Amino acid sequence: MKVIPFSICLLLFTNGTRAQEDPELIGPGLEIGLISESTGVTPGRPLTLGLHIHHLPGFHTYWKSPGIVGMATSIEWSLPEGFTASKIRWPYPQNTFMSKYPCHGYERDVTLIVDITPPEQITAKEVKFKAKSAWMCCAKGCFPGFETFELTLPVTDEPKPVPSAKARLSKAISELPSKKHNIEGIIQSSPDQKMITLSFQGEFKRPLKEAYFFSSDGQISSDQKQKFVEEKNGSITLKIPRSEFSPEGKTTMPGVLKIGGRYLEIEAKPES
Repeated sequence: MKVIPFSICLLLFTNGTRAQEDPELIGPGLEIGLISESTGVTPGRPLTLGLHIHHLPGFHTYWKSPGIVGMATSIEWSLPEGFTASKIRWPYPQNTFMSKYPCHGYERDVTLIVDITPPEQITAKEVKFKAKSAWMCCAKGCFPGFETFELTLPVTDEPKPVPSAKARLSKAISELPSKKHNIEGIIQSSPDQKMITLSFQGEFKRPLKEAYFFSSDGQISSDQKQKFVEEKNGSITLKIPRSEFSPEGKTTMPGVLKIGGRYLEIEAKPES
């Protein structure tokens, strides 16, 4: 399937009368904002912030690897001197659609997690965090959004938790793909081979529910149907065409395996 260019999925216009009748053709489709787990910043103590996204009915935003359509939500930080920000920690993705095109994103409310590490000494009485974010929110139409969020917190040795933000961040942490599992991913195909063969081995809970592998670097496209085969040795195998937009020369396959209600972070590697 031909990839839908970013410019085409920005807006799917209809006439104004129909747009007024159908909420899914009117943006922005979400409520979004920056939240903090606590009311203050303590020198040397990591602080968890989150970009919380509430989706209106019918709308979705996109995971870090959206697939053939969409745009991953981004955050660009402006931090006080000496502060550092982690990469976004992404809760597990969902299968969704932009119009008729399958993609990877979020229909549920979600919080993108970022850990901020302050320096050991802070001379200021308060600090300001700026997060420049860009996103794409889609239903029957797609609506790009851009905004710089600001959060000013006092410097204190006794910060207090923010209950509502703490609850949202705790939920997001519980939705992070699990790294603690005994499932191993093995690549049985060579780099850049047109057909990818992945084997997953370990103790699967039986009976197996429908499995799906979210490729986090685009080697597998979202428009390809995935069919896993149970092997006699207890493993499961996925054979699927490589995306025409796959990065070249990759020797590993990072992603999230959805199986039996679990979401597992896996980096498949060649068999040793």
